Amino acid sequence: MAKEKTGVTIRRTATEVKRYRQYRKFIPILIGILLLILIIGYVLSVLYMKFGAFTVQVAKFDHLDYMLTLSDTQTFNSNTSHLNAEIFEKITNIDGRSLPEYLDNIDGEHNGSNYIAYTFYAKNAGRSTFSYTYDLYVANMTLDIEKAVRVRLYVNGKYTDYAYPRTDGGEGPEPGTTAFMSRTTVVKDRINDLAPGEMTKFTVVIWLEGNDPECVDKILGGEMKLDMSLEVIRDEIAETEQA
Repeated sequence: MAKEKTGVTIRRTATEVKRYRQYRKFIPILIGILLLILIIGYVLSVLYMKFGAFTVQVAKFDHLDYMLTLSDTQTFNSNTSHLNAEIFEKITNIDGRSLPEYLDNIDGEHNGSNYIAYTFYAKNAGRSTFSYTYDLYVANMTLDIEKAVRVRLYVNGKYTDYAYPRTDGGEGPEPGTTAFMSRTTVVKDRINDLAPGEMTKFTVVIWLEGNDPECVDKILGGEMKLDMSLEVIRDEIAETEQA
């Protein structure tokens, strides 16, 4: 009986050894495939600039007379204080002069080849006239990507192109642009005397400017996220109510 047991043990061990040899042949192949996938993914990632969602929100202000609401259509089927455009786009650099002229004519998300575009509306849903500020800012950035980014902001049909201040020693902003207010603030401005039922139309366009001297290899793979906040000017409201 003891010899039979030993024989069974030997056969099992031989089977395990065979399997082990097969695994040893398979593991390097698997590792090679995984490495190839990682390398391809890395190469693809560094060739593009990546954008996350673009978020617009209204600062909370609980007063029925001074309500600012948002929509990505002119119909305002529902009132909301928060819009989130699920963009998640990867774009490479382009010449900004090649952007189409209709960018302010399409509601909601209307991204193109290598640019981001989003149109939305802010409406006075209250019962009184008020003014409000809008703040377009950089929520996240890596690899100094903001230095080569261009942001075009349409406000009621008129647009301005914004760029990070020049870093090549030249004077003034990048040609044809207005400089960012700071490293993290693109622009902060105000809309005056918005009457009940009136709305403001915004379109935000973002691209990587290939003609910018800062559009170099070191920013490849950089990430950037822009957000926008709107806030009713409370001090002016307080002064009006006191009067």
